[in-house]
Amino acid sequence: MVEKRRDTGSFGKGNSWGPQNMSGRTFGGRYRLQNVVGTGGSGSVYLATDLSLDRQVAVKVLHTQLAQYPGFVERFKTEAKVAASLASSHTVRVFDWGVDDQAYLVTEYLGGGSLRSILDSGRTLSPSQILQISLEACRALDHAHAQGIIHRDLKPANLLFGQDGHLRIADFGLAAALADATQAEISNSGPQLDELGGLRGYVGTARYASPEQASGLTLGVKSDIYSLALCIVEASTGHLPFVENTVLGTLRAREGQDVPIPESLGALSPIVQRAGSASAEERPTAGELGRMLLDIASQMARPEPLPFVGPGEVGADPLSGEEPLVPASVSSAPDRPTERMKTVSFEPDSEPQQTGSTKPSRRRWINGLIASFLVVAVTAVGAFLWEATKTESRTLPQLVGSSGESARELIVALGWNVEERFDRLDNTVEGEVLSTEPVGGTALEENETVVIVISLGAERVQIPIDLVGKSLPGAERLIQSAGLQVGEISYSYSETIEAGMIVDVLAPINELPLGGSVDLLVSDGRVPVVIPIGLEGRAVSEVEAALETLGLVSRRIGVRDEFVPKGYVVAFEPPSQSSVRGGSEVEILVSTGPEPRPIPDVVGLSVDAAESRLAAAGFRSISIDGPSGGLITRQEPPGTALGLPETPIELISG
Repeated sequence: MVEKRRDTGSFGKGNSWGPQNMSGRTFGGRYRLQNVVGTGGSGSVYLATDLSLDRQVAVKVLHTQLAQYPGFVERFKTEAKVAASLASSHTVRVFDWGVDDQAYLVTEYLGGGSLRSILDSGRTLSPSQILQISLEACRALDHAHAQGIIHRDLKPANLLFGQDGHLRIADFGLAAALADATQAEISNSGPQLDELGGLRGYVGTARYASPEQASGLTLGVKSDIYSLALCIVEASTGHLPFVENTVLGTLRAREGQDVPIPESLGALSPIVQRAGSASAEERPTAGELGRMLLDIASQMARPEPLPFVGPGEVGADPLSGEEPLVPASVSSAPDRPTERMKTVSFEPDSEPQQTGSTKPSRRRWINGLIASFLVVAVTAVGAFLWEATKTESRTLPQLVGSSGESARELIVALGWNVEERFDRLDNTVEGEVLSTEPVGGTALEENETVVIVISLGAERVQIPIDLVGKSLPGAERLIQSAGLQVGEISYSYSETIEAGMIVDVLAPINELPLGGSVDLLVSDGRVPVVIPIGLEGRAVSEVEAALETLGLVSRRIGVRDEFVPKGYVVAFEPPSQSSVRGGSEVEILVSTGPEPRPIPDVVGLSVDAAESRLAAAGFRSISIDGPSGGLITRQEPPGTALGLPETPIELISG
């Protein structure tokens, strides 16, 4: 396997855009970073510990400079809320987000790695394995597209696998959130963009961009389908089509071009060919693509287990082989009419192999961009300091929406005193500034006091404490009356709580934000028991003891039986080998013996005829006294009596 090396050029050398290892730092006073599990152009992903809930999470920390662009923080929060609203089991769950000097996003931690890590290990996938992950990707995209959400940056690094082996898609909304910040970077870069030779706009990663992204056209949901087709081809062959040595070449190579379909895709070929059509109108929707894949699933072999590699890289590129790209402008997608902005890709435009002349050119361009940014930054800081010191009073900045910690530090640095107050407010993030007294823009003298009101998060309410043992409808009413809602409902067998009743409340703490979800564990009754075979024909007391050992309740029912002795088991209801709940009642059909019947009168018949008639009536104990060729002259008991099959009957012949 060819080793991939990361060439960051001037990035990472004291520049806030470069990767920085922040292991050990705690974000938002709650998320303690551990080791880096992935990194990319927009930031790095850390395995972290949620100190409040004592669980592992993944924290994506975006580069420091992003939080300083106008409008980025608000846009980032908006897009994070959009991502958190997705309820598909095949999208990465977003737990929290915030800005603590750097914007960060908290998601579930996935330990199965990504499709990118599988491909970087030199492995490719079989058609059956591709069918499996493509179906799950379609379910996630279909759910998101139904909400009007376009991913815009679908790539192998965003196709993650959980411990359960199922696929989840990460980074919904992140490409749109980067738009404001990267537009500001483009405006600062000046004429350098002209040197790129007329590069047109796109959102997301150039290597996985659709033709409409490459052409700077407005995007629809089918742009994600083209990107998925590219991921499928790369998963099958290990190589990505349309990759050139420059961003411009990579984008131009796919304009008007269908995705080339390799023979290795087998029966998937015609479906992927439609998904990779250059014309968006000819591509299926995510739902249609999923149904097409299901239609051919019966023709495919059972897939081998996926060759998972490494820890989950939640929304980040692998630690090697990914370099930042030069920025380019873009038009936003039509699902949000108010969006009209441009963004930048932070992904590589080609495989890491570079010619000797490309790297110096790129470094010179990046150095020029950084120099332009520093000039603008120094000028802005100088202007601020001049305005702040030329008079005895200074203007209070607008601090609403910033973190309380950063607001406190800034106020002290400007020579004022700080008084903190706290309040709860729905739809706010814990730790953010809700308001200031006086308001931002007010001129203050040195040593005056600024009051900042800091959010404690949404109003918190107690989870009802008496839910265990309640019926599910009753528990739902109690939860809703407390201002909460019922979350996921799971079921478990219980030896003590009857079916349909609450076994446990799956919440690590006893209070939640107003409107929060309470997950419930509901009893599915006692563990099922199979009625064993081989108990028929045994004494009833022995059978009752066996059923009691299994946790079943027995009930006797007497039945007449010609052949099973009295007091022995004939059968069960439900029958043997049936599965019943523990504690269920089982009816034992116990023989009460045969029913008495009239003894036929055989006097006057021949011995043979008399025996035949008695046997036909069910009598099995017959004795003959006298010649066998004679006629029956007398019988005991007489023909007028009742008897059982075992009743002895004596026949006298003469």
